[in-house]
Amino acid sequence: MPMPITLLAAMPADLPLAERVADAMRKRLGTSVVVLPPHLMARGTAAQAIVSHADAPLLDAQLLRLPSPRSSLPRPALIHPDPAPAHFALALRRGLAEVVAWPEEIERWCASAQDGLAPSPERPVAAAAPVRPPSGAANTRAGGLERLIGKSSAMRALRERVARVAQFDCNVLLVGETGSGKECVAHALHAQSPRARGPLVSLNCASLPEHLVESELFGHERGAFTGAHHAQPGKFELAAGGTLFLDEIGELPPGAQAKLLRVIESRDFYRVGGLRPLRADVHLIAATHRDLDAMCAQGTFRQDLQYRLDVARIDLPALRERAGDIVPLAEHFLHQLCAAMRRDLVALAPATRVALRAYPWPGNVRELRNALESALIDSSGGDLDVAHLPARIRSHIWANSPPPDEMSLIVSALERTQWNKSAAARELGWSRMTLYRKLREMGHPAA
Repeated sequence: MPMPITLLAAMPADLPLAERVADAMRKRLGTSVVVLPPHLMARGTAAQAIVSHADAPLLDAQLLRLPSPRSSLPRPALIHPDPAPAHFALALRRGLAEVVAWPEEIERWCASAQDGLAPSPERPVAAAAPVRPPSGAANTRAGGLERLIGKSSAMRALRERVARVAQFDCNVLLVGETGSGKECVAHALHAQSPRARGPLVSLNCASLPEHLVESELFGHERGAFTGAHHAQPGKFELAAGGTLFLDEIGELPPGAQAKLLRVIESRDFYRVGGLRPLRADVHLIAATHRDLDAMCAQGTFRQDLQYRLDVARIDLPALRERAGDIVPLAEHFLHQLCAAMRRDLVALAPATRVALRAYPWPGNVRELRNALESALIDSSGGDLDVAHLPARIRSHIWANSPPPDEMSLIVSALERTQWNKSAAARELGWSRMTLYRKLREMGHPAA
């Protein structure tokens, strides 16, 4: 008799995806497939797989609720529609059985479940399938550079630099504007490195209060300070055998800078309150949008620490410096966002393509993705028009480089608002008088 399957949604937003996976598995296996809500995760409920579409950091917070890997419960697989290298590192760190790409690998996983090879209450955890990349990528290292999208000369040079630097186990410093993709480059470096099978652990140095930085980096022993009721490993321990990515390194407090320098030099460290030295077996990648040379001159960043970090430097180009990559990036994000929103794929209207290339993108790749997500929320189907873009972008476009066929954009906005000129003007990012003026200049009868 086919084995019953239990799926666990990681978050409430994952329940629809979990139901779709369950339907596909029922058809494939002809057996009962049950979907459990996320609040059962911490109760030790046995499940063959956890289903989620979340990014790795958000999912990591949810997986903290899982029973300890030392428990007798079987370790579930992770089913994800777009697994990234960070998800494989997360699976290793949290003791998951494997990562399954939905829908590409569900047939293989169903076959394993049917043969009794998927984790089950009768099967010991040690026999579960190892974590591995989805089919289509020969291995994690082969897929790393595919995250660096673009055909411009700047991106070709960046991919070549990443591929070369990744082969050396040296400290790397990533320098680029906010939103330029430093975390993405860190993932590619890890995936291309000899440590690709190890974990990738990230820490944003700007997000922590100064009194917690040392504990986050090096961990602490029980009773080391008020509130330390349990011993806790730090990021250096969690990243052992893999890569530690320290984002916004320029925001690290002076005291923590001195301790980090000592660890880099000696390759060992102590937990807060600890007496036993621990080995720092990590590939260290640091990133910043700050000018570290200027900070060193001002005395706010240690010069000797900069020398230690800046062994292999990688400068990331701003998005405005590679305008030819903007449309391919936008189309890539639209594929991701439409899939996440569970809606049909939306295309960029010709005028929108021109408009996206004309905008300077001070927030770089991150701003582009957020602008497209906002535009998708405001669109009701069909091509994505300039009128759907956020107001700040429309205002810049109209002020500096009006897109072609302005009349069709105006008429389209009027039709969507049932010829309410005030509403159409707001949608276009204009005042009502500006809309009237343009209609008069074009000789439109609605003026």
